[in-house]
Amino acid sequence: MSSGIEPGIFADLLMVAITFIATVANILLWFTTRATLKVLIEQVRHQFATSYSVAQGDVISAHRELFFGILNNPPLLESFTRANGLDTKAWEIEKISEFLINQVLIGYVNFKNAIISEIYFEGFKQDARSLFRYRTVCQHWARVSDVHSDDFRQFVENELLLHESVAKEKVAAPSTEEPLSSNQELLIVSHG
Repeated sequence: MSSGIEPGIFADLLMVAITFIATVANILLWFTTRATLKVLIEQVRHQFATSYSVAQGDVISAHRELFFGILNNPPLLESFTRANGLDTKAWEIEKISEFLINQVLIGYVNFKNAIISEIYFEGFKQDARSLFRYRTVCQHWARVSDVHSDDFRQFVENELLLHESVAKEKVAAPSTEEPLSSNQELLIVSHG
């Protein structure tokens, strides 16, 4: 009688053990591959969002540069406003209000695309609220709000425009223009 395992059974047990190890390794490989793909998909989404934010910012910056070129060239400004039947000072104020609203749009798009974290966005909203306290910005917003996306429009109307709770915040006025002082005044501007 021989002691030990027969060679055929030993080979079969060894084959089962190797198959088991290979199966476990393949399952682990599948999980790590799946996790890696999830990370890559998130990176692609973030890169797409970043690219969109950069593109939006580039369009707004190009727009701003174009109009600053006109605003900073008095003969061109005079020719442009006269040719289009515009009051020069009113057009300057309109463009500045437009630039300010577009700056808020850039911040909002960057937040929505996870470029700006929520903690920094809260500070940004405080600054943006102060911009929307100025009549010229509110008047311009009333004229152009319908061309903006629904989500941005809701953000401005629900979180930035003057509300009673927001009206109590202490905000230093950066210019000599008086900020809006009540919801009544804002409603007149928005619907007038």
